[in-house]
Amino acid sequence: MQTPETFGHLIRHKRNQKGLTLREVAKELGITHAYLSHLETNLAKPSEDLARRLAQFFGDDEEELLFFARDIPGQIQEIREKYPRVSEAYFRKASNPEKKK
Repeated sequence: MQTPETFGHLIRHKRNQKGLTLREVAKELGITHAYLSHLETNLAKPSEDLARRLAQFFGDDEEELLFFARDIPGQIQEIREKYPRVSEAYFRKASNPEKKK
């Protein structure tokens, strides 16, 4: 399987891997299935809280989903692909200086 390129692709892939419907996941997260569909088709961006809840629901790395949830300029995306383990934590810390303290 090709690596998902966007937040929406990643969420849809994870949902399909678990054999769950949009309605089932949406109900568990307390959102509408229409909104989840918009997330999966990249018509909407999740809040940080929702991205974290999705990560917990799917048993995933919160940092990775938060990273995918943001719009990433092309050059940063290239860095992410080249150094996937390092870049997520680094860029997360760099974008939120208050949490460094």
